[in-house]
Amino acid sequence: MNAFRFIHAADLHVDSPFRGLKELPASLRSRAVESTFAAWDALVDLAVQEQAAFVVVSGDLYDGKDRSLKAQWRLQRGMERLAAHRIAVYLIHGNHDPLHEGVQWAWPDNVTVFGTGAPGTALARGADGTPLAVIAGMSYGESAVRDNLAARYPSEPEKALAAAEADRLPERARLFRIGMLHGTVDGRPGHDPYAPCSKRELITAGYDYWALGHIHLREVLHASPYIVYPGNTQGRHVKETGAKGAYVVEVDERRHVSLRFEPLDQVRWCDEAVDLADLADMQQVMERLDAALAGLRQQGGSRLVFARLTLVGRTALYRELQRQSLEQQWAAAANEQELERMERSGSTDGVWIAEVRVRCRPDLDPAVWMESESFLGDLVRLTDRGRQDSELRDELLAEALRAFQAQPRLRQWLADQPEEAQADWLQEAMLLSLEALHEGGSAS
Repeated sequence: MNAFRFIHAADLHVDSPFRGLKELPASLRSRAVESTFAAWDALVDLAVQEQAAFVVVSGDLYDGKDRSLKAQWRLQRGMERLAAHRIAVYLIHGNHDPLHEGVQWAWPDNVTVFGTGAPGTALARGADGTPLAVIAGMSYGESAVRDNLAARYPSEPEKALAAAEADRLPERARLFRIGMLHGTVDGRPGHDPYAPCSKRELITAGYDYWALGHIHLREVLHASPYIVYPGNTQGRHVKETGAKGAYVVEVDERRHVSLRFEPLDQVRWCDEAVDLADLADMQQVMERLDAALAGLRQQGGSRLVFARLTLVGRTALYRELQRQSLEQQWAAAANEQELERMERSGSTDGVWIAEVRVRCRPDLDPAVWMESESFLGDLVRLTDRGRQDSELRDELLAEALRAFQAQPRLRQWLADQPEEAQADWLQEAMLLSLEALHEGGSAS
């Protein structure tokens, strides 16, 4: 068997809208909107630079069923460029872009799209025509696929090749086997359980590499055989943080595999904790925030970074941080300064503060009061119970927020808040009360 190299990508979500960016300057908004397209262009560049034999894209090329003409055109141009370099592309459609919905353009001849209903197989060849791998894949025909598609994949995909291809293989040829699957392995919190299967099923299915898609977190679930989620190529909101890109997969003559992750994202999301525990005054807080900003700028390199900063740690400045609208004031000033720097440099590389959250704690330990027979002890215990007991939490919040319930829009907003946020409200109220009242109580 000849050694070869291929690229594994998934979840391009081309033309996806960005969320959570209010009042963004036009220049930055334009770069954010363009980022999924730019990540696709970077994927094409990577395949050409690496002289890859082929590229596999494991679902969700598009963000929705309605493919915009711009998205189809940009993908088409990239496929044509890959064709010019004799690089084949194998792709499947996922839950966001099921096959037969909104398909308007035909791909160039270097692109193989696996259909629906049953897994298809294809023979991947090198530029000289040498057989390299047999690839099996299956697209979604609708958005919600609940069946175990992996169970349908042939254990010997060489035998499932079209007769014309199979006849060209040496007898008993054992090629490198790649399974392309858009689905959920062993369940994933926060993700729809589409095309569910188990890791054990994939391990025993007879394939050398499972090229997965659907989960946007980069993860290698298993080696030998490799079972790999590359994540998406471009983060789109604050829950999709860190480097996003694709894997360069090297396969040697003995079918041994090595992986190398290559970032492709043009805009990066970061969720950074800034510890204020050792700081004595607000000047030091500002300096710590500025240092965090500089660090993010360096990490981002030639990218636009959208950052959410969370202020953490026990600090004597807790009450002052709560009283001042520090997060809004500092973020506005930092963003204004960063925008001026970008304009001077003629670039949109830099850091834009999307949000600053204050999650510090007073320089007090609530656990000290947990066993105290006092009002503060009762307060700490009640809060602890409320954080764990949803019915009690609802009761406490209903009483505390009764005045807001008379306003329909506020009432709806409160109802829409996640349980985590509501539990945080209880904790913050307890800490503020504890700090305000502790001088009048005793833990003894």
